[in-house]
Amino acid sequence: MNHNSQKVGVGEKISYFLANIGNIPLMTLLSTFFLIFYTDVVGLNAGALATLFLISKVVDGISDPLMGFLLDKFPVTKMGKFRPMLMLGTVICVINYILLWFGAVWSPVGKYAIVYITYILLGWTFDIMDISLNSLLPVMTTDNKERNQLSLIKAIGYTIGGMGLSVVGPIIVASGTLESYYVLIFGAMAVTLVCSIVGALGVKERVAFEGTEEERYKIRDLFKFLFTKPVIVTFLASLLYFVGYQGAAGAGTYYFTYIMGDLSLMAGVSGVSMIGMVPGMIVAPLVANKVGKKKVFAAGIFICAIGPALRLFAPTSLAMAYVGTLVASLGAGFIMPLTYGVQADNTLYVQYTTGKHAEAAIASLSSFITKVGQGIAGAFPGYVLAACGYINGAAEQPASVHTGIIVCVLVVPVVLGIIGGIVFAFGYKLEKDDVDRMAREIAERESVKA
Repeated sequence: MNHNSQKVGVGEKISYFLANIGNIPLMTLLSTFFLIFYTDVVGLNAGALATLFLISKVVDGISDPLMGFLLDKFPVTKMGKFRPMLMLGTVICVINYILLWFGAVWSPVGKYAIVYITYILLGWTFDIMDISLNSLLPVMTTDNKERNQLSLIKAIGYTIGGMGLSVVGPIIVASGTLESYYVLIFGAMAVTLVCSIVGALGVKERVAFEGTEEERYKIRDLFKFLFTKPVIVTFLASLLYFVGYQGAAGAGTYYFTYIMGDLSLMAGVSGVSMIGMVPGMIVAPLVANKVGKKKVFAAGIFICAIGPALRLFAPTSLAMAYVGTLVASLGAGFIMPLTYGVQADNTLYVQYTTGKHAEAAIASLSSFITKVGQGIAGAFPGYVLAACGYINGAAEQPASVHTGIIVCVLVVPVVLGIIGGIVFAFGYKLEKDDVDRMAREIAERESVKA
């Protein structure tokens, strides 16, 4: 294979960056603003919404691996396998997303039914978009250096997009009016459509794997792949970390509204997190090249837990919110550029041990983690608020509600982060030397076949 043929140009890297930016608003806005929008603007019950989050994740537990399987089976077209599905998935998902936010607002009846149906459907429509996007990297190039650069670009896109929304979003909806949410959601969906479609059109799929009958996998093989030890350990550790992170984000709007007294303060704290992530994202790949992804990834999870732990000493202090967020975001900066690198190592492990190519199936776990984390993280604050006596839209809340909000934002991320870090540090066995060895042996196998 010509090495130069695997090079990814600057324009294509920009397109890949845009495609990842387009993916950001969907789950970021959902985790941050959905619960408070439906409790305080629409007036639905927090406990009922929490139940929705849990039910949808049961459905997602089936849909995600199946969608990964179907996308792996999708034929290679002139545009490739994953690019056309990314564009189609984006359009379908955006329509679903708008109905999820405003369908219940526009309808005079059946508000809970509309929210339940559109939220559950989002699990399927988001899969088409998200798994296709996450499957692009392995098929854009086989060059390891280029893949590392693309992984970093993906992490930067996710960071800039997510933090940008976290800064701008609270400012736009600080008034809490329905009109402000129209601006936020429709504006974000315009960005999603443009960035995802332009990005998909600008990248290339150079690795068009068809495979022999022995290399293709069947539906019965799917769960065998997903329950291999490196894959399941990564899943559990990432899920614990993500639930804590997303739970804090979902309850964060309540925290700044009722504990800090001003939702717009959230914008400044989110801005600090962008500052903290940058050094972590720069350092993590350099250190990982020397000691391996495992050690750096686990360290990132532990550091993320330290941030909210510091804030517990002064929960109402804005200065401590800045300090704690800065520390936690440094840990997140370690995690972000390595997430898809660990995913790639797990894909390599599956190929090494089974001889099967399952890029989309393994990529589906990232989507699954995102949505399960979203569901559990949304459900927990909802149930806590309902149990603590939350009064929809009230300017003043009982002291029990204040305590519940602090538990969701500061206590739960600490506990889950520590457990997640331990799970990955002691359960994940793929060291740098193991990954290098598997890559060499797979290359030798391929050369023999050729």
